[in-house]
Amino acid sequence: MRVEFELKFRDLLIFNIAHQLRSVMLHLFYAFGLILIFLFAADEEDILVTSLTALFAYLASWLIQLIFLAAYLRAGNNRTMLTHKVVELHHNALYEESRFARSYHFWPGIQKAARRHGYMVIYTTSLTAIVIPKRAFQSESEHDKFWMALNRKLVHEADAQ
Repeated sequence: MRVEFELKFRDLLIFNIAHQLRSVMLHLFYAFGLILIFLFAADEEDILVTSLTALFAYLASWLIQLIFLAAYLRAGNNRTMLTHKVVELHHNALYEESRFARSYHFWPGIQKAARRHGYMVIYTTSLTAIVIPKRAFQSESEHDKFWMALNRKLVHEADAQ
């Protein structure tokens, strides 16, 4: 099976925001900041004021993180990512091609696949992914067929190991 699409800045931004919001490590890092607020709060400080300060700091941290992410992605040289792509499911590998590269990701090396927020995401490592926007498919049934074929490959490889 084959799908062709243009990956856009919006796609990359939405994927990264969703990915970071689901990151347990990032939540724990910001929660550590909350603990510090409680540890360094003045003894006479009201618990409600300290709690609201901690909540505000937590939300502000996320807002700053997301603004930084958008600026970082916009300022970066992402032309090799934001381009026309082809993804094919081959018998022994996932094939990915753009005008900059051709890659075979053999099935045993694929970490996982997920469908989130209008995207199909294929994690080739724990830190890298192929992001396929839902708009790349002509119909919902074509999207579902690709998803089922992808999962059959991943399950088959998991059973073979």
